Amino acid sequence: MASNIVATQKNLQCGESVTIEGQAYTISAVTQRYQLRKGKYEPSEKRLDVLSEGRYILNLYLQNLFEKS
Repeated sequence: MASNIVATQKNLQCGESVTIEGQAYTISAVTQRYQLRKGKYEPSEKRLDVLSEGRYILNLYLQNLFEKS
């Protein structure tokens, strides 16, 4: 299960590593939210879904096995 954190850096992408409270995580998804202000949609928040690096690597391995079968 992915944990949610608030992005503090811009331009973070899936697959990048981040360190949170001394623990290494890999970004599994990035969600950008927008809010309507004065008739225009403006970015309001970016959410990162992260997995521990070990879990991320395991998921890639299992996905590769599944695709080969």
